[in-house]
Amino acid sequence: MDIIVIGCGASGIAALRRLHDAGLKVLGLEAADRIGGRICTVEYGDCYLDLGAAWCHGEKDNVVFEMANPLNLLARTKPDHKYYLLSNGDSISTETGEKLLQTLDEEVGKADKNNSKSISDYVRNAAKTNPTFQKDPKLKQSFIEWYEKNNHLGGQSDPKMGKSLKGLEEWWVCEGDFFLNWKGKGYTTFLDLLLNKYPDASKELPIPIHLNKEVENIKWCTSKPDLQRGNPLVQIKCKDGSLYAAKSVIITVSIGVLKERYSQLFSPELPVEKINSINNLDCCILDKIYIEFTKPWWPKFPSKFNILWRDEDKAKFTRQERWITEIFGFNTVEYHPNLLLAWTSGEGAIEMEKVDEEQVKAGVKKLMQVLFRKEFQLNPVKSILRTQWASNPLVRGCYSYRSVKTEENGASAIILSEPLCHGNGFPVVCFAGEATSHHRHNAVHGAIEAGFREADRLIEKFKQTK
Repeated sequence: MDIIVIGCGASGIAALRRLHDAGLKVLGLEAADRIGGRICTVEYGDCYLDLGAAWCHGEKDNVVFEMANPLNLLARTKPDHKYYLLSNGDSISTETGEKLLQTLDEEVGKADKNNSKSISDYVRNAAKTNPTFQKDPKLKQSFIEWYEKNNHLGGQSDPKMGKSLKGLEEWWVCEGDFFLNWKGKGYTTFLDLLLNKYPDASKELPIPIHLNKEVENIKWCTSKPDLQRGNPLVQIKCKDGSLYAAKSVIITVSIGVLKERYSQLFSPELPVEKINSINNLDCCILDKIYIEFTKPWWPKFPSKFNILWRDEDKAKFTRQERWITEIFGFNTVEYHPNLLLAWTSGEGAIEMEKVDEEQVKAGVKKLMQVLFRKEFQLNPVKSILRTQWASNPLVRGCYSYRSVKTEENGASAIILSEPLCHGNGFPVVCFAGEATSHHRHNAVHGAIEAGFREADRLIEKFKQTK
């Protein structure tokens, strides 16, 4: 075997496809019983829902868009009708909400990106002197809290875990429509495209992928390689006892999994600078709760409901229900007229995952009675479907980000992405996945780019050994 790819999410599949097309002998090992990783499209009644990645974010310099758009796989999402609701059910005007949002975005836009502060710290300080926020101090507090949650800024319990201003400079946004959807068929459509199975998803996989293969140990050789004689440089042991060997390996698991397992996963242990980046790059927790109603009750489609929490309303929920007060918004779902999607992040998401599904359903119903009973005629909740990305041992989070701690400790995606090589420069252990993307982490297109990057690195090196 030439190369084994560990983790068959978007990045792993991209690497496998590129390597396979170059004529190398490859194998994918996936710990789950499905491919896709944080791309997870599921059947729900007579429709498909994305539990993980859902939209193609942007067009220019976006590899997902460049591959999918010529095949007419993407559709543009219509602008949302936005509502801003206080947590007692009262509303503020859309005009006011949009003006406050624009003010905070402008403040962040003009911030010094070399500043060591978190985005949250900067926003809170800027709002103290911004005249737009002086009229209503209570609304200011509620709106800033919503802004932090809506942008998953983190750092509420530990300021050093908040997203850094410097990270904004490192992260590059793809221009164009930021919410291109998959016409109700889900992001798995793109996986079929990567695997050369589109438009016939029933086609046999052209690339060997072994499912339910949770890797326990990666033993990589430090001695001088003899590639021409076919000596394996990497030996991989799975939890089920199966063994694999190859000349190189590409690791594509999430930063959350690396944090939890790197000390047991690699023999010999990783270099100090690699460990430092694993420990100090952070992973955002973002969960979804899909809510199905007997029929829609919202007057306009599409709609987005932004929740502005007040302290006195939070106090009305018990300690066990505190996760409910971390839900920061709802939006309608394209192609699924009876669904609303609720969002929660950070500690609130972690606590929601610990509650059983019936309690989540009861909590959502209780929140909706408070939020919507004044202005809307609610219809009954039929069912819910929630995600549990933090508690999933094969994921442990949703996407990587740069925190204040990341900057202070000199961690970076660049360091994480550097391969482990022999003295002659041959890459034995390579690292892909969205967390290794230098400028497009936290998105599928960043994961794809990283998979292609490591595949191209190995293709070039293998050519040199022939």
